[in-house]
Amino acid sequence: MFGSLNGSAKQVLFACENAVSLAPDNDAAEYRDSRGLAKALTGDTAGAIDDFQAYLKSESSAEQKARRQRWIDALRSGQNPFTPKELESLKNE
Repeated sequence: MFGSLNGSAKQVLFACENAVSLAPDNDAAEYRDSRGLAKALTGDTAGAIDDFQAYLKSESSAEQKARRQRWIDALRSGQNPFTPKELESLKNE
């Protein structure tokens, strides 16, 4: 996620792909969340939505679920939820 948040989504996407493919099922959701961000920032909207939906299935925090759902809804409507403000907020987590 850090690479994506620092302007290198395209360069780190391969690492995200590898992390997801190598992760056990119970750990894959967290990696899919990071990959979803990289995909969204590189224009793979459908892939990002798919990854964020997978993340939602395992996340227990209502706040994090609501955030990802907002991202999904925005991506589905053709909007970019990853404004500079949103990216800065993610960096500060």
